[in-house]
Amino acid sequence: MLIVNPKRENESIEVKPYWYNYYAGYSHTFTQKIIETANLPAAALLLDPWNGGGTTTLMASVNGFSSIGVDLNPVMKVIASAKQTVKSDIEIINQKINEITTKIEPSSRNDDHLNAWFDPLTVNSIRKIERCITGEAEYESTVDKVDALTNVQCLMYTGLFNCVRSYLSEFIPSNPTWVKKPKIDEDKISVSWGELKKQYIRHVRDMVKGISISDHQWPKGTADIRIASSSQLPLENASIDFVLTSPPYCTRIDYGIATLPELSILCIDGEKEIDLVRRRLMGTTTVPKEANSGVEKLTGKCVAFLESVRTHSSKASETYYYKNLSQYFLSLGASINEIERVMKPGSVFVCVVQDSYYKDIHCNLPEIISEMAESRKLKLRESIEFESRRNMANLNIKSKKYRSKSSAFESVLIFDKGE
Repeated sequence: MLIVNPKRENESIEVKPYWYNYYAGYSHTFTQKIIETANLPAAALLLDPWNGGGTTTLMASVNGFSSIGVDLNPVMKVIASAKQTVKSDIEIINQKINEITTKIEPSSRNDDHLNAWFDPLTVNSIRKIERCITGEAEYESTVDKVDALTNVQCLMYTGLFNCVRSYLSEFIPSNPTWVKKPKIDEDKISVSWGELKKQYIRHVRDMVKGISISDHQWPKGTADIRIASSSQLPLENASIDFVLTSPPYCTRIDYGIATLPELSILCIDGEKEIDLVRRRLMGTTTVPKEANSGVEKLTGKCVAFLESVRTHSSKASETYYYKNLSQYFLSLGASINEIERVMKPGSVFVCVVQDSYYKDIHCNLPEIISEMAESRKLKLRESIEFESRRNMANLNIKSKKYRSKSSAFESVLIFDKGE
Protein backbone atom coordinates (compact mmCIF):
# COMPACT_ATOMS: atom_id res chain seq x y z
CA MET A 1 0.00 0.00 0.00
CA LEU A 2 1.14 3.53 -0.78
CA ILE A 3 0.98 5.68 2.37
CA VAL A 4 1.02 9.48 2.04
CA ASN A 5 0.59 12.07 4.80
CA PRO A 6 -3.05 11.75 5.90
CA LYS A 7 -3.53 15.42 6.87
CA ARG A 8 -6.17 17.29 4.92
CA GLU A 9 -3.98 20.35 4.30
CA ASN A 10 -1.89 18.09 2.07
CA GLU A 11 -4.86 17.57 -0.25
CA SER A 12 -4.01 17.25 -3.92
CA ILE A 13 -7.18 15.54 -5.15
CA GLU A 14 -10.03 18.05 -5.03
CA VAL A 15 -13.18 16.00 -4.63
CA LYS A 16 -16.42 17.87 -4.01
CA PRO A 17 -15.06 21.28 -2.87
CA TYR A 18 -17.25 23.67 -0.82
CA TRP A 19 -18.29 20.74 1.36
CA TYR A 20 -18.75 20.72 5.08
CA ASN A 21 -15.53 20.89 7.12
CA TYR A 22 -15.34 18.54 10.06
CA TYR A 23 -12.33 18.47 12.38
CA ALA A 24 -9.98 15.46 12.27
CA GLY A 25 -10.08 12.71 9.68
CA TYR A 26 -7.83 12.35 6.68
CA SER A 27 -7.64 13.62 3.13
CA HIS A 28 -9.19 12.34 -0.08
CA THR A 29 -5.65 12.00 -1.46
CA PHE A 30 -4.60 9.73 1.40
CA THR A 31 -7.76 7.64 1.07
CA GLN A 32 -7.44 7.36 -2.71
CA LYS A 33 -3.83 6.16 -2.49
CA ILE A 34 -4.70 3.59 0.19
CA ILE A 35 -7.67 2.14 -1.69
CA GLU A 36 -6.10 2.04 -5.15
CA THR A 37 -2.92 0.32 -3.93
CA ALA A 38 -4.55 -2.16 -1.51
CA ASN A 39 -5.01 -4.83 -4.22
CA LEU A 40 -8.65 -5.33 -3.28
CA PRO A 41 -10.87 -7.75 -5.22
CA ALA A 42 -13.64 -6.12 -7.26
CA ALA A 43 -16.32 -7.41 -4.88
CA ALA A 44 -14.55 -6.15 -1.73
CA LEU A 45 -16.68 -4.57 1.00
CA LEU A 46 -15.03 -1.68 2.88
CA LEU A 47 -15.90 -0.44 6.37
CA ASP A 48 -15.34 2.80 8.25
CA PRO A 49 -16.68 2.37 11.83
CA TRP A 50 -16.08 6.09 12.58
CA ASN A 51 -17.23 7.36 9.21
CA GLY A 52 -17.68 11.02 10.18
CA GLY A 53 -18.01 13.22 7.10
CA GLY A 54 -17.74 10.22 4.80
CA THR A 55 -14.31 10.45 3.18
CA THR A 56 -13.86 6.66 3.22
CA THR A 57 -17.31 5.90 1.82
CA LEU A 58 -16.96 8.60 -0.86
CA MET A 59 -13.58 7.39 -2.10
CA ALA A 60 -14.74 3.77 -1.98
CA SER A 61 -17.59 4.73 -4.34
CA VAL A 62 -15.22 6.72 -6.57
CA ASN A 63 -13.07 3.60 -6.92
CA GLY A 64 -16.01 1.30 -7.59
CA PHE A 65 -16.17 -0.49 -4.23
CA SER A 66 -19.16 -1.09 -1.97
CA SER A 67 -18.77 0.28 1.54
CA ILE A 68 -20.43 0.62 4.93
CA GLY A 69 -19.99 3.77 6.99
CA VAL A 70 -21.03 3.86 10.65
CA ASP A 71 -21.37 6.88 12.94
CA LEU A 72 -23.49 7.58 16.02
CA ASN A 73 -24.01 11.25 15.14
CA PRO A 74 -27.03 11.61 12.81
CA VAL A 75 -25.52 14.81 11.40
CA MET A 76 -22.62 12.78 10.07
CA LYS A 77 -24.92 10.35 8.24
CA VAL A 78 -26.53 13.31 6.47
CA ILE A 79 -23.18 14.79 5.42
CA ALA A 80 -21.67 11.45 4.36
CA SER A 81 -24.81 10.59 2.38
CA ALA A 82 -24.78 14.01 0.71
CA LYS A 83 -21.34 13.19 -0.67
CA GLN A 84 -22.84 10.19 -2.45
CA THR A 85 -24.81 12.44 -4.82
CA VAL A 86 -23.76 12.07 -8.46
CA LYS A 87 -24.11 14.07 -11.69
CA SER A 88 -27.48 12.51 -12.52
CA ASP A 89 -28.85 14.07 -9.29
CA ILE A 90 -28.17 17.68 -10.38
CA GLU A 91 -31.49 18.12 -12.21
CA ILE A 92 -33.44 17.00 -9.12
CA ILE A 93 -31.42 19.37 -6.90
CA ASN A 94 -32.12 22.34 -9.20
CA GLN A 95 -35.81 21.45 -9.24
CA LYS A 96 -35.94 21.40 -5.42
CA ILE A 97 -34.16 24.77 -5.26
CA ASN A 98 -36.87 26.27 -7.50
CA GLU A 99 -39.56 24.95 -5.15
CA ILE A 100 -38.33 27.02 -2.18
CA THR A 101 -41.08 29.47 -1.33
CA THR A 102 -42.14 31.68 1.57
CA LYS A 103 -45.68 30.27 1.32
CA ILE A 104 -44.66 27.11 3.18
CA GLU A 105 -45.73 27.16 6.83
CA PRO A 106 -43.49 25.03 9.05
CA SER A 107 -44.61 23.79 12.44
CA SER A 108 -43.10 25.87 15.23
CA ARG A 109 -42.13 24.95 18.78
CA ASN A 110 -41.09 27.06 21.76
CA ASP A 111 -38.16 24.79 22.61
CA ASP A 112 -36.61 25.00 19.11
CA HIS A 113 -32.86 24.95 19.83
CA LEU A 114 -32.18 27.36 16.96
CA ASN A 115 -33.72 30.03 19.23
CA ALA A 116 -30.40 29.99 21.08
CA TRP A 117 -28.78 32.00 18.24
CA PHE A 118 -31.55 33.39 16.01
CA ASP A 119 -34.63 35.56 16.50
CA PRO A 120 -38.06 33.92 15.97
CA LEU A 121 -38.56 35.17 12.40
CA THR A 122 -35.17 33.84 11.31
CA VAL A 123 -35.84 30.48 12.99
CA ASN A 124 -39.15 30.32 11.11
CA SER A 125 -37.33 31.02 7.83
CA ILE A 126 -34.78 28.26 8.50
CA ARG A 127 -37.64 25.84 9.23
CA LYS A 128 -39.34 26.86 5.97
CA ILE A 129 -36.28 25.79 4.03
CA GLU A 130 -36.16 22.55 6.03
CA ARG A 131 -39.81 21.87 5.14
CA CYS A 132 -38.92 22.41 1.47
CA ILE A 133 -36.33 19.65 1.89
CA THR A 134 -38.46 17.11 3.76
CA GLY A 135 -41.90 17.91 2.37
CA GLU A 136 -44.93 17.14 4.54
CA ALA A 137 -43.47 13.96 6.05
CA GLU A 138 -43.62 13.56 9.84
CA TYR A 139 -41.26 11.28 11.76
CA GLU A 140 -41.31 9.47 15.11
CA SER A 141 -37.61 10.04 15.74
CA THR A 142 -34.55 11.75 14.31
CA VAL A 143 -33.08 8.37 13.30
CA ASP A 144 -36.28 7.55 11.35
CA LYS A 145 -36.12 10.98 9.74
CA VAL A 146 -32.47 10.71 8.68
CA ASP A 147 -32.85 7.11 7.50
CA ALA A 148 -35.72 8.21 5.23
CA LEU A 149 -33.72 10.96 3.50
CA THR A 150 -32.45 10.49 -0.05
CA ASN A 151 -28.90 11.50 -0.96
CA VAL A 152 -30.33 14.61 -2.67
CA GLN A 153 -32.22 15.58 0.49
CA CYS A 154 -29.03 15.04 2.48
CA LEU A 155 -27.19 17.41 0.15
CA MET A 156 -29.95 20.00 0.62
CA TYR A 157 -29.67 19.57 4.39
CA THR A 158 -25.89 19.93 4.25
CA GLY A 159 -26.36 23.18 2.35
CA LEU A 160 -28.62 24.34 5.19
CA PHE A 161 -26.00 23.29 7.76
CA ASN A 162 -23.38 25.35 5.93
CA CYS A 163 -25.71 28.32 5.52
CA VAL A 164 -26.71 28.43 9.20
CA ARG A 165 -23.12 27.97 10.35
CA SER A 166 -21.98 30.87 8.14
CA TYR A 167 -24.07 33.23 10.30
CA LEU A 168 -22.57 31.88 13.55
CA SER A 169 -18.92 32.85 12.97
CA GLU A 170 -18.90 35.35 15.86
CA PHE A 171 -20.01 32.58 18.24
CA ILE A 172 -17.32 30.08 17.19
CA PRO A 173 -13.99 30.75 18.99
CA SER A 174 -10.49 29.55 18.04
CA ASN A 175 -11.40 26.07 19.23
CA PRO A 176 -13.62 24.88 16.34
CA THR A 177 -15.33 22.29 18.53
CA TRP A 178 -17.07 24.82 20.76
CA VAL A 179 -20.03 27.04 19.88
CA LYS A 180 -21.05 29.92 22.14
CA LYS A 181 -24.52 31.43 22.48
CA PRO A 182 -25.60 35.08 22.79
CA LYS A 183 -26.31 36.12 26.37
CA ILE A 184 -29.20 38.48 25.58
CA ASP A 185 -31.97 38.44 22.97
CA GLU A 186 -30.70 41.69 21.41
CA ASP A 187 -27.53 39.86 20.34
CA LYS A 188 -29.43 37.14 18.50
CA ILE A 189 -29.01 36.98 14.74
CA SER A 190 -31.72 38.40 12.50
CA VAL A 191 -31.78 37.55 8.79
CA SER A 192 -34.54 38.41 6.33
CA TRP A 193 -36.25 35.63 4.39
CA GLY A 194 -34.89 36.96 1.10
CA GLU A 195 -31.31 37.12 2.36
CA LEU A 196 -31.45 33.65 3.98
CA LYS A 197 -32.94 32.08 0.84
CA LYS A 198 -30.27 33.72 -1.35
CA GLN A 199 -27.43 32.54 0.90
CA TYR A 200 -28.87 29.04 1.16
CA ILE A 201 -29.17 28.68 -2.61
CA ARG A 202 -25.60 29.96 -3.00
CA HIS A 203 -24.33 27.26 -0.61
CA VAL A 204 -26.25 24.53 -2.43
CA ARG A 205 -25.05 25.73 -5.85
CA ASP A 206 -21.46 25.72 -4.58
CA MET A 207 -21.94 22.09 -3.58
CA VAL A 208 -23.46 21.28 -6.97
CA LYS A 209 -20.24 22.58 -8.55
CA GLY A 210 -18.46 19.79 -6.67
CA ILE A 211 -20.64 17.26 -8.45
CA SER A 212 -20.47 18.98 -11.84
CA ILE A 213 -16.66 19.18 -12.08
CA SER A 214 -16.18 15.50 -11.24
CA ASP A 215 -16.90 12.53 -13.46
CA HIS A 216 -18.14 10.46 -10.57
CA GLN A 217 -21.09 8.24 -11.29
CA TRP A 218 -21.93 5.03 -9.48
CA PRO A 219 -25.04 2.96 -8.75
CA LYS A 220 -27.29 4.11 -5.91
CA GLY A 221 -26.69 2.08 -2.76
CA THR A 222 -22.96 1.65 -3.38
CA ALA A 223 -22.39 3.12 0.09
CA ASP A 224 -24.49 1.94 3.04
CA ILE A 225 -24.28 4.68 5.67
CA ARG A 226 -25.76 3.91 9.09
CA ILE A 227 -26.40 5.56 12.44
CA ALA A 228 -24.84 3.07 14.83
CA SER A 229 -22.04 2.60 17.35
CA SER A 230 -18.52 1.40 16.56
CA SER A 231 -18.74 -0.63 19.77
CA GLN A 232 -21.87 -2.48 18.55
CA LEU A 233 -21.48 -2.80 14.80
CA PRO A 234 -24.71 -3.99 13.10
CA LEU A 235 -22.73 -6.38 10.88
CA GLU A 236 -22.25 -10.12 10.48
CA ASN A 237 -19.09 -11.86 11.66
CA ALA A 238 -16.30 -12.03 9.05
CA SER A 239 -18.18 -9.88 6.51
CA ILE A 240 -15.66 -7.09 5.81
CA ASP A 241 -12.69 -7.19 3.41
CA PHE A 242 -10.98 -3.91 4.36
CA VAL A 243 -11.28 -1.41 7.23
CA LEU A 244 -10.08 2.19 6.88
CA THR A 245 -10.83 4.59 9.70
CA SER A 246 -9.69 7.15 12.24
CA PRO A 247 -11.13 6.93 15.78
CA PRO A 248 -11.94 10.06 17.78
CA TYR A 249 -8.65 11.26 19.22
CA CYS A 250 -7.96 11.21 22.95
CA THR A 251 -8.07 15.01 23.18
CA ARG A 252 -11.44 15.51 24.89
CA ILE A 253 -13.02 16.96 21.75
CA ASP A 254 -16.74 17.32 22.35
CA TYR A 255 -18.00 16.14 18.97
CA GLY A 256 -21.59 16.74 20.06
CA ILE A 257 -20.97 20.43 20.75
CA ALA A 258 -18.87 20.65 17.58
CA THR A 259 -22.02 19.85 15.58
CA LEU A 260 -24.48 21.66 17.87
CA PRO A 261 -25.89 24.00 15.17
CA GLU A 262 -26.44 21.05 12.83
CA LEU A 263 -28.02 18.90 15.55
CA SER A 264 -30.27 21.87 16.40
CA ILE A 265 -31.55 21.88 12.81
CA LEU A 266 -31.91 18.10 12.54
CA CYS A 267 -33.09 16.75 15.91
CA ILE A 268 -36.82 16.33 16.42
CA ASP A 269 -36.85 16.42 20.24
CA GLY A 270 -34.70 19.51 20.70
CA GLU A 271 -32.26 19.97 23.57
CA LYS A 272 -33.09 16.69 25.30
CA GLU A 273 -32.19 14.65 22.22
CA ILE A 274 -29.11 16.75 21.44
CA ASP A 275 -27.81 16.08 24.95
CA LEU A 276 -28.45 12.35 24.51
CA VAL A 277 -26.49 12.27 21.22
CA ARG A 278 -23.66 14.17 22.86
CA ARG A 279 -23.45 11.75 25.79
CA ARG A 280 -23.38 8.68 23.54
CA LEU A 281 -20.53 9.81 21.30
CA MET A 282 -17.09 8.33 21.91
CA GLY A 283 -14.77 10.89 23.47
CA THR A 284 -17.64 12.85 25.03
CA THR A 285 -16.66 15.28 27.77
CA THR A 286 -19.64 14.17 29.86
CA VAL A 287 -19.14 11.43 32.46
CA PRO A 288 -21.97 9.07 33.49
CA LYS A 289 -22.21 7.78 37.07
CA GLU A 290 -21.20 4.26 35.97
CA ALA A 291 -18.15 5.54 34.05
CA ASN A 292 -15.65 3.26 35.83
CA SER A 293 -17.65 0.09 35.20
CA GLY A 294 -15.44 -2.42 33.37
CA VAL A 295 -12.18 -0.49 33.79
CA GLU A 296 -10.56 -3.69 35.11
CA LYS A 297 -10.70 -5.04 31.53
CA LEU A 298 -8.06 -2.52 30.43
CA THR A 299 -4.42 -3.62 30.42
CA GLY A 300 -0.84 -2.67 29.61
CA LYS A 301 0.08 0.79 28.32
CA CYS A 302 -3.52 1.96 28.61
CA VAL A 303 -3.61 1.20 32.36
CA ALA A 304 -0.19 2.82 32.86
CA PHE A 305 -1.41 6.03 31.20
CA LEU A 306 -4.65 6.10 33.20
CA GLU A 307 -2.76 5.53 36.45
CA SER A 308 -0.49 8.48 35.63
CA VAL A 309 -3.59 10.61 35.10
CA ARG A 310 -5.24 9.39 38.31
CA THR A 311 -2.18 10.26 40.42
CA HIS A 312 -1.48 13.62 38.75
CA SER A 313 -1.42 16.57 41.15
CA SER A 314 -3.70 18.80 39.05
CA LYS A 315 -7.31 19.46 40.02
CA ALA A 316 -9.88 16.75 39.21
CA SER A 317 -7.28 14.38 37.73
CA GLU A 318 -8.25 11.62 40.18
CA THR A 319 -11.98 12.10 39.63
CA TYR A 320 -13.42 13.66 36.48
CA TYR A 321 -10.46 13.30 34.10
CA TYR A 322 -9.65 9.74 35.15
CA LYS A 323 -13.29 8.71 34.68
CA ASN A 324 -13.56 10.56 31.37
CA LEU A 325 -10.44 8.97 29.91
CA SER A 326 -11.34 5.52 31.28
CA GLN A 327 -14.67 5.80 29.47
CA TYR A 328 -12.86 6.71 26.25
CA PHE A 329 -10.52 3.70 26.40
CA LEU A 330 -13.32 1.29 27.29
CA SER A 331 -15.22 2.46 24.19
CA LEU A 332 -12.07 2.20 22.10
CA GLY A 333 -11.37 -1.36 23.28
CA ALA A 334 -14.95 -2.44 22.62
CA SER A 335 -14.75 -0.91 19.13
CA ILE A 336 -11.52 -2.74 18.27
CA ASN A 337 -13.20 -5.96 19.45
CA GLU A 338 -16.02 -5.30 17.01
CA ILE A 339 -13.68 -4.40 14.14
CA GLU A 340 -11.81 -7.68 14.58
CA ARG A 341 -15.11 -9.60 14.78
CA VAL A 342 -16.45 -8.31 11.46
CA MET A 343 -13.16 -8.63 9.53
CA LYS A 344 -12.68 -11.61 7.26
CA PRO A 345 -9.60 -13.79 7.85
CA GLY A 346 -6.74 -12.32 5.81
CA SER A 347 -8.30 -8.84 5.69
CA VAL A 348 -6.57 -5.54 6.53
CA PHE A 349 -7.32 -2.77 9.06
CA VAL A 350 -5.79 0.68 8.42
CA CYS A 351 -6.10 3.09 11.33
CA VAL A 352 -5.07 6.77 11.38
CA VAL A 353 -4.44 7.95 14.93
CA GLN A 354 -2.76 10.83 16.73
CA ASP A 355 -0.93 10.96 20.05
CA SER A 356 -1.74 13.66 22.62
CA TYR A 357 -1.01 14.89 26.14
CA TYR A 358 -2.87 15.06 29.41
CA LYS A 359 -1.13 17.99 31.12
CA ASP A 360 2.51 16.84 30.90
CA ILE A 361 1.66 13.12 30.47
CA HIS A 362 2.15 11.71 27.00
CA CYS A 363 -0.71 9.59 25.68
CA ASN A 364 0.85 7.35 23.07
CA LEU A 365 -2.43 6.38 21.46
CA PRO A 366 -0.82 4.55 18.51
CA GLU A 367 0.97 2.20 20.94
CA ILE A 368 -2.17 1.71 23.04
CA ILE A 369 -4.26 0.86 19.97
CA SER A 370 -1.54 -1.47 18.67
CA GLU A 371 -1.49 -3.28 22.01
CA MET A 372 -5.30 -3.56 22.08
CA ALA A 373 -5.43 -4.80 18.49
CA GLU A 374 -2.66 -7.37 18.88
CA SER A 375 -4.45 -8.85 21.90
CA ARG A 376 -7.40 -9.47 19.55
CA LYS A 377 -5.77 -11.50 16.72
CA LEU A 378 -4.73 -8.43 14.73
CA LYS A 379 -1.03 -8.28 13.86
CA LEU A 380 0.68 -4.90 13.33
CA ARG A 381 2.30 -5.07 9.92
CA GLU A 382 3.50 -1.47 9.66
CA SER A 383 3.42 1.88 11.48
CA ILE A 384 4.20 5.10 9.59
CA GLU A 385 4.52 8.36 11.53
CA PHE A 386 3.94 11.96 10.36
CA GLU A 387 4.33 15.15 12.40
CA SER A 388 1.12 17.13 12.80
CA ARG A 389 1.76 20.82 13.43
CA ARG A 390 -1.91 21.73 13.60
CA ASN A 391 -3.50 19.88 16.50
CA MET A 392 -6.07 20.46 19.20
CA ALA A 393 -3.49 20.59 22.00
CA ASN A 394 -1.97 23.75 20.56
CA LEU A 395 -5.39 25.43 20.61
CA ASN A 396 -5.57 24.94 24.39
CA ILE A 397 -3.76 27.90 25.96
CA LYS A 398 -3.89 26.33 29.44
CA SER A 399 -1.68 23.47 28.25
CA LYS A 400 1.27 25.92 28.02
CA LYS A 401 1.50 25.71 31.82
CA TYR A 402 2.71 22.11 31.50
CA ARG A 403 4.69 22.25 28.23
CA SER A 404 5.68 25.08 25.91
CA LYS A 405 4.95 23.25 22.67
CA SER A 406 2.78 20.28 21.82
CA SER A 407 4.12 18.51 18.78
CA ALA A 408 1.67 15.81 17.82
CA PHE A 409 2.41 12.83 15.63
CA GLU A 410 -0.11 11.16 13.41
CA SER A 411 0.44 7.48 12.77
CA VAL A 412 -0.92 5.22 10.08
CA LEU A 413 -1.22 1.74 11.60
CA ILE A 414 -1.71 -1.26 9.31
CA PHE A 415 -2.98 -4.50 10.86
CA ASP A 416 -3.54 -7.93 9.30
CA LYS A 417 -6.09 -10.43 10.57
CA GLY A 418 -4.72 -13.96 10.47
CA GLU A 419 -6.21 -16.63 8.23
